[in-house]
Amino acid sequence: MLYPLKFAEILFPSLLCIFIISCSGVKLSQQIKISEGDWLMAGGSPEQKNISSYELAPPLQIVWDYDIEAGVGYNGIAVSDAVVFVNSLAGEMICIDVASGGKIGKLGFLGKDAGTTPLILGINCIVTYAGDDKYSIASYNMLEGERNWRKNYGYIQTSPVYKDHSVYFGSLKGTEYKINDSTGNLIWKYYSGEPIHSTCAVTDDYVLFGTDKGSFCCLNADNGLESWKIKIDAPVYSTPLVNKETVYFGADDSNYYAINVNNGSVRWSKNMKTKIVSGSTLFKEKLIIFGGINGYIYALNSESGDLAWSFQTYGTITSSPMTSGKYIYCTSFDSYLYCLDGSSGEMIWNFLFENKSRTTPVIWKNYLFAAADKYIYCFTNK
Repeated sequence: MLYPLKFAEILFPSLLCIFIISCSGVKLSQQIKISEGDWLMAGGSPEQKNISSYELAPPLQIVWDYDIEAGVGYNGIAVSDAVVFVNSLAGEMICIDVASGGKIGKLGFLGKDAGTTPLILGINCIVTYAGDDKYSIASYNMLEGERNWRKNYGYIQTSPVYKDHSVYFGSLKGTEYKINDSTGNLIWKYYSGEPIHSTCAVTDDYVLFGTDKGSFCCLNADNGLESWKIKIDAPVYSTPLVNKETVYFGADDSNYYAINVNNGSVRWSKNMKTKIVSGSTLFKEKLIIFGGINGYIYALNSESGDLAWSFQTYGTITSSPMTSGKYIYCTSFDSYLYCLDGSSGEMIWNFLFENKSRTTPVIWKNYLFAAADKYIYCFTNK
């Protein structure tokens, strides 16, 4: 349940939103108004492109930081209408006021592990989690301050992905699900037989994801039937990115793949000589950019797979890079937040955290949000 801490007034052009203390939790005086540029789910879109609508030019300065008292997973941050939503590895979702950095409240029933990204749907949020034997996904009404529904689909460590009133996710028992966003009821399920840590990418026609035992699956989005499946020699934890008729992803066999979405044929593959668990971002329709366990950020030509540039950090990269206009933002276990020139890979700016960072940064308007261990940071260039 949510535990209100105070009255909070968020003054932004898009919303005057008052959080009211009640015995049932935090209540919004009016619904969150979703607008273009809000970061509503993992990857920022069903296709998992990690592209911000805003170009945030460095240098950046810290506005505030907040201790959520638990770590944040590879993806864990969503932002809408001046509210930051952060899932923690302790099974909580923390709500933070962008303007003040003050805590609005929290959901505290998310099992023992909520290392996934909250899905924000106006007044409702949907969260997936693991460690609770009774429930693993829930919808919460932030206007009424109460749960809409919660269901048990087995332990879930993939983020919920939304498209056309449906929510998609995979479970550790090896099943990919499509459910109704309003009721949580099952629409279809597909059993892969292999644990799933790869958050799916969704198009109008397909649902695509990897498995822990090296399968990469493409399902029909309408009925959940297998369109095709290919076998990789190692686990696929990476979140795929879909652009036009190609899906891109990395794997533990050190290869980065570009696969034809329509038939599963390999367009190209590139041996990066490092395991890849991060998701990717698309830069100006020309470059696919991702990080490696070896600490390098790579940019490959999206058509040929040729290396365009690489940039060395000094720590493992598990987060997905973020495109913001002509800039690329990425975090590393070396405790730095980096801003690179997307065309050349040249470093333009960096910031040293006090702790390691494994979480994908998120941009909303003139603000960037990043996590380092248990701290959430808000940056701006104002």
